[in-house]
Amino acid sequence: MQRNPRRKKRVTLRDVAKHAGVSPKTVSNVLNDWPYVSDETRRRVQASIDALGYRQSILAASLRTGRTKTIGVVIPDITNPFFGQVVRGCEDVLYNAGYSIFLCNTNEDAAKERTYLDILANRRVDGLLLFGAHSSSEELTAAVHGEIPIVAEDSPAESDNTTVIDIDNSAGAAMAVRHLLDLGHKRIAHLGGPSERAAANGRHEGYQQALEAAGVDYDPALVIRCKPTMRGGYHAALQLLGDEQPAALFCYNDLMAIGAMVACRRLGLEIPDDVAIVGFDDIAMASLVTPILTTVRVQQYEMGRLASELLLKRLGDDEEVPGRVKVPVELIVRGSCGAKRMSSRQVSLILERLLDSDLVDLAPCESDESHIASQASCVTPDS
Repeated sequence: MQRNPRRKKRVTLRDVAKHAGVSPKTVSNVLNDWPYVSDETRRRVQASIDALGYRQSILAASLRTGRTKTIGVVIPDITNPFFGQVVRGCEDVLYNAGYSIFLCNTNEDAAKERTYLDILANRRVDGLLLFGAHSSSEELTAAVHGEIPIVAEDSPAESDNTTVIDIDNSAGAAMAVRHLLDLGHKRIAHLGGPSERAAANGRHEGYQQALEAAGVDYDPALVIRCKPTMRGGYHAALQLLGDEQPAALFCYNDLMAIGAMVACRRLGLEIPDDVAIVGFDDIAMASLVTPILTTVRVQQYEMGRLASELLLKRLGDDEEVPGRVKVPVELIVRGSCGAKRMSSRQVSLILERLLDSDLVDLAPCESDESHIASQASCVTPDS
């Protein structure tokens, strides 16, 4: 049986010092960009670092500075494209600022979320970015001992160490439901998200407010809360679309709306002729289904950037960092609600814009490039 080769010995700071003919303290000064080191010494030490392949210990550096240059990012569902764009926005900002991220996926599990918060606190991350958190303000404070700066989206958390990013969930939901009411729909069902999620409660509240303002009675039988996934939306829609089916569905997010569209197909219902559907988020997939989904748009990438920028300000002890920031939303009217019948030319234009926006990675193979180029050349904006 062949033995495993021995692991190569780690190059130490003392090895670099010996190779360069200087003291370990001088090497440390060079690594920490100490100004009182001659250019010649600095060049010699750097040459030894390169020759030996020395890597500075992050742990040792963190013990000296009190910073690990790492940020914990906690999301509820890594398969949801919404959070993919959010994390991308976070990572772009943090990478440029010299930080690395630990990405944790809770799978909508509150216990798993608390475990990850404990792990990240023990790893001494410099800050936390939380999206779709289940934990209360008290649980968050206890998990990080009130020591780690936090920026949290869709969270009830409030503390001196936390900035909360509020998507305008109630206003966005009310906007969507008013639109359905204006189209003549009265029996509007709501596929809601988990009651532990602040966003789900805000969207449910907006749904109720819009009905009340229009003089339409709220019917709890038309509301089903479920896991905010395509599967959750599919099964919830199957329950609602019975003999007394609603005329329209307002869904907590686009994934649930797409699941509801699949349920309609299974039941032989036409969208929007039999059932109008509106989602929330405007993920890339909303433009790829047929009919294209009417939805409430949230600028996901920009929200990730904003969250990271606010956290960096907290890490820099910026006294002007707000405790709460509201993110506006807008209604994007497309084909699934019945208000807008789209021609094939309009659909092509939406898809071309989606590709240009870099929200989806559909890099063509070589044989497809000429076809896509010819399609793009015949698509023109509406007059």
